Amino acid sequence: MLFKSQNPIRDGVQVSKFRLALSKKILLLRAILNECMDLPKIINRKNIYFFGLFLMVVALPLSKFLMSVAQLGIVSFWLIDPAILQKFKAFFKNRAAVIVVSLFLLHVIGLLWTTDFDYAIKDLRTKIPILALPVIISTSPKLSRKQFHLLMVIFLAANVIGSFFSMHELLTKDLTEIRKVSIFISHIRFGLNICVAIFAGVFLVIKGDCPNYIKAMLVLAISWLLVFLVIIESMTGLMVVFIVAIILVVIWVFKQKNLTARLALIAVLIVVPIVLFVYIRSIYLETLPKEELNLSTLDKKTDRGNIYYIDTNNLIVENGYYVGIYIQNEELREAWNERSRYDFDGHDSIGQVLKYTLYRFLTSKGLRKDYNGVQKLSNEEIWAVEKGIANIDQMVESSIRTRIKTIFWEFRVYFKQGHFSGHSVTQRIEFWHASLRIIDKHFWFGTGTGDIDNAFRVEYDEMKTSLSQKVRWRSHNQYLSIFVAFGVTGFILFIYVLFAPALITKMYRDYFYAVFMMILLLSMLTEDTLESQAGVTFYAFLTSFFLFARTGPEPLFSQGLTREK
Repeated sequence: MLFKSQNPIRDGVQVSKFRLALSKKILLLRAILNECMDLPKIINRKNIYFFGLFLMVVALPLSKFLMSVAQLGIVSFWLIDPAILQKFKAFFKNRAAVIVVSLFLLHVIGLLWTTDFDYAIKDLRTKIPILALPVIISTSPKLSRKQFHLLMVIFLAANVIGSFFSMHELLTKDLTEIRKVSIFISHIRFGLNICVAIFAGVFLVIKGDCPNYIKAMLVLAISWLLVFLVIIESMTGLMVVFIVAIILVVIWVFKQKNLTARLALIAVLIVVPIVLFVYIRSIYLETLPKEELNLSTLDKKTDRGNIYYIDTNNLIVENGYYVGIYIQNEELREAWNERSRYDFDGHDSIGQVLKYTLYRFLTSKGLRKDYNGVQKLSNEEIWAVEKGIANIDQMVESSIRTRIKTIFWEFRVYFKQGHFSGHSVTQRIEFWHASLRIIDKHFWFGTGTGDIDNAFRVEYDEMKTSLSQKVRWRSHNQYLSIFVAFGVTGFILFIYVLFAPALITKMYRDYFYAVFMMILLLSMLTEDTLESQAGVTFYAFLTSFFLFARTGPEPLFSQGLTREK
């Protein structure tokens, strides 16, 4: 027999309360289910797209893995939108976005006459950001000016953080090459990101809506990044910053209505290049011989009575002294092997023939290549030679000055001996030579998407190049790389892809896009910018971001340097 309540009124009230609570829970659950059926709307409201862009601007200088994660997230969010068909229609109506994507289609078309499909598929996978990012960004909600500027501040901060990691690497690790300080992406790509960040910061300081204390921090960040480019010897980055800055100043001059201001700026444009030329010329003069070489007046024997050897094929100069004179290998071998664990007849820590590194280092100090010369080296200098440092200036002078000297030395070696393997500047001459030879053989349609590596391998063999196998690289010039792969027809399309979108959208008036394009176009003169994940993402994301993420351009010089209203 069931228990029967002794108070039916109270029980009735409790049942009513229970039913009301249950009804509320059911309504809440139904509301949640209804919202879940419209998940893309929730995601929009929570700014997931903005968060994806946030991840991208952080990832560009800091993480190839995060680049992939950010792109995967943005693509996934875009694909689950019920309005995806309308977005596709919107994309195909956007001529500029379609033109950007056509660069990926060019690589697909290049499959028609390729033979190495393994390499071609790998290359297409690398180029996927050029297909995906313009489609997604051009059909997604537009950012407000405030949101866009916030992302630019974050991008600048990400580059500063990356520079701190690099400085930690430089100060705590025993690095053999300065380029190894960039631990997330290649030092060249990192330098290009820094260039964009510097000029973005300049705009935010001049015309941004940030509080003054934020602008002060931006000025510090910009100054530090410029110093950092000097520290890591980023000649590409520094040259890009200098050239773009000159172009911007020229534009500013033409925008000025005040005659005094215009004349002052013109004076700056004249004086700065002159000062730079004088500075570089002074460095060049330091690399010339201190006196004319007269072989007949040279000492014939060392203090130990051994005969000096003269290498007339190696009359290169280090800090004004000739490398090929006063060489006594037997004494060098004895003295060096007494002081170092590296064999005199072996290689230094970066793979160079050690005795040649030692020749150059002793010469740069004005010492003879004999027993006494080695004994005059400090322990720190012995360590430097072991690490592949071939000139005393690399230990005591500013990095940029030393780097300029090294470039002069590379050209002198190239013109006197025809040797360029391992020399980052002059070996590009051989890369470009090989590229032009391939272009001559495949002028109209190129080698195809997958055969470019094989074409260079064959061409280097036919040229009987002196480049070592490990540095027989591709063009190191994006324009030549495109010409090699797709011929003159593909090259013309490539140039059209670079310039047409800005003309169609009129975003050539936008400061951010114009500066980015100048940086990109300059970088392509000495680098295969679009042949790595970091480079492709740099191009595809920032092109799409600056072209399509906002409603219109933001000119810097519309009213001189006054703030836009």
